[in-house]
Amino acid sequence: MGAFGILLILGFNAMIGYDLLRDHQDTLQSAHDETQSLSVVLERHATDSFAGVDKILAGLAEVLSVRDDTFQRADPDIHALLRRQAALSPLTRAILFIGADGQLLHDSDAPQPASLNLSDRDYVIVHKEHRTVGASGAARAYVGLPVRGRTSGTWFVSMSRRFETPDGRFAGVIVAIVEPIAFRRFYETLRLGHDSIVTLFHTDGQILARHPDHDANIGRSALNNPLFTTYLKSAAEGTREYRAPGEDQPRILSYRRSSDFPIVVDVSVTREAVLAPWRKRAFNAALVLAAGNGMLALLILLLLRGIGQRERMLADLQSNERALRASQTRLIADIAARHRVEAELIAAKQASDDANQAKTQFLANMSHELRTPLNAIIGFSEALLTGIFGPMATRQADYVGDIRRSGLHLLSLINDILDTTKIECGKYSLHEESLSVRDLALHGLRQIEPLAGEKGIALAVQVPSSLPRLWADERAMTQVLLNLLSNAVKFTPAGGRTSLTASLTAEGALRLQVADTGIGIPAADLQRVLEPFQQVENVHTRRYPGTGLGLPLVKSLVELHGGRFTLESEPGEGTTATVTLPAFRVRASVPVAVAAP
Repeated sequence: MGAFGILLILGFNAMIGYDLLRDHQDTLQSAHDETQSLSVVLERHATDSFAGVDKILAGLAEVLSVRDDTFQRADPDIHALLRRQAALSPLTRAILFIGADGQLLHDSDAPQPASLNLSDRDYVIVHKEHRTVGASGAARAYVGLPVRGRTSGTWFVSMSRRFETPDGRFAGVIVAIVEPIAFRRFYETLRLGHDSIVTLFHTDGQILARHPDHDANIGRSALNNPLFTTYLKSAAEGTREYRAPGEDQPRILSYRRSSDFPIVVDVSVTREAVLAPWRKRAFNAALVLAAGNGMLALLILLLLRGIGQRERMLADLQSNERALRASQTRLIADIAARHRVEAELIAAKQASDDANQAKTQFLANMSHELRTPLNAIIGFSEALLTGIFGPMATRQADYVGDIRRSGLHLLSLINDILDTTKIECGKYSLHEESLSVRDLALHGLRQIEPLAGEKGIALAVQVPSSLPRLWADERAMTQVLLNLLSNAVKFTPAGGRTSLTASLTAEGALRLQVADTGIGIPAADLQRVLEPFQQVENVHTRRYPGTGLGLPLVKSLVELHGGRFTLESEPGEGTTATVTLPAFRVRASVPVAVAAP
């Protein structure tokens, strides 16, 4: 009987131990798969980002090669062209044109460029000494190492293309100043856990971007890292376990090198962080195991002691034995049920992680696969409208203008959809700064004036210059005002009136109101128009185009700032949209430092 009890306890312990071992292996394998998938997504994001900038540089090289004023320093038309192209990519801080002698001729950030000789910069030396070509023999961009700007003092990465005369001689360099911090901001939106580290390297070993600790690591060399000394020499991508210098715990590392640009992305996480949930489960299992062993040992001891008692105790011993078996059965059933629940929880967590990973990859791919060609369409249509390739017939100019307007409309729609998706996923990050309320209002009115002028709608503004400054995200607040003003003008008949007013409430909050004399909204539909992709459907509104994202996006952006958005409307009388931002965002005027270009 004693041997049977020992075997029972050993079997019970072996079952729990086997399940824990399998769970340990599954947890590590899941971490390997997650880091590998994330490295693929982030490498594609970085490659697409640089590819977008490269397309802009290639287009500029083609345009500038046929202009007569390309080498006229500080030419206003060239400055305007560079400024428009720089605005097409969120990575680009500025675009420069440098002559063959290294002198700065044009700067998208300054109508009158600084008198700088940049002949000692790597992007000038590389293009001057030889043509930069890819494996196919076609010209390609050069991606430089991160450096600090001479005037701004901030880190940047240069991306450049050689500019040549028609006979192939070196004539200068077109340079895009890329912001590495844009990659760090993107990595922050992923909200990685488990002590994860994401690093974007140049293939020469220097760090271009990192999360976390971006500022402390950018520009540092990692050539002594096993990634460069060993892993990349054997494969362009992979997943390894290694111990980083200065760290006690080993890390799980997945890396991937771009086939188009000299960049490498790696994602790493400590085994300790990955296994922390498993250790918690193992601790709980150990408690259950200890309780089960104690119970089994106690019951077996009682059973052995009862065997030597008198015959009259036999019935009681038999009853105790049945009770023991029933307890064992219930205990094993409870343990099996607990494992089934844990297995279901693990499966549910894996499914949730896969869904989040798929959404992250979809957002990254959609952003670049749609925005990049649209930016090219808009940029080249603008170039054609300027007449750089010769005059066009009236109908041709009209068609090119329609292409440009359609591209801008589609780009705006894609941005609205992506912003709405980011907000719903909780991945929209505010970049707050001190803003002038009057400047925001005047900027919005200038954007909407052409449409108002076409319809003969009067615009009025009442925004005192004495209003305190606003602490908010400039892009988000600009989008709020533009959406409200464009809606007001769109739904106001010709000859109507639209106004924008700003004031402080008694509690010190900032109130922004956009009012119009348009067609209005029925009371029953006021809540429905604040839901994505919803529009009021009646004979008056069907003739107005739209996706139904404007007002829901305004509401979401205002609420991200802790504010409140309300609508008041009467059919046939007009609509008043009110944005109220809390008092803590209203601040006294402070001087704003302007960084040198």
